[in-house]
Amino acid sequence: MKRLLFTLSLLFFTSVFFAQSQDPSSKRIVGSWFSNTNRNTKWIFTQDGKLYNYDKDIMKVMYKYSISNSCQNNSSDTSEFITLRDRDGNEFCFKINGINENKNGILSLINMSNMQPLILVNNVNLKIAQ
Repeated sequence: MKRLLFTLSLLFFTSVFFAQSQDPSSKRIVGSWFSNTNRNTKWIFTQDGKLYNYDKDIMKVMYKYSISNSCQNNSSDTSEFITLRDRDGNEFCFKINGINENKNGILSLINMSNMQPLILVNNVNLKIAQ
């Protein structure tokens, strides 16, 4: 019985330790991301919840963003979504498939309005086949 309690306690504390060691999505998304199909398109996520969209180094639009388990009519206990809001109050919803998983340099999203994938990379020289 003591052995079982010890094993269960060890499993619990190990899972808590590893869960805390992984950075949250809101931290991993911060930085510059380039469109995989057009490297002139750049998204810059800041720590203060703003996203700046650039085309050919000219800022086109600024959004406020938030990451949660729900977005518009979508919600999930196991998935995260990013909501973008422009200055007019329009909202855009993306499902997050992955943010720099295993330091692969890829931000993978699904545009929930048309279910199209959006792949961004954090290194302008990184080539991803689609």
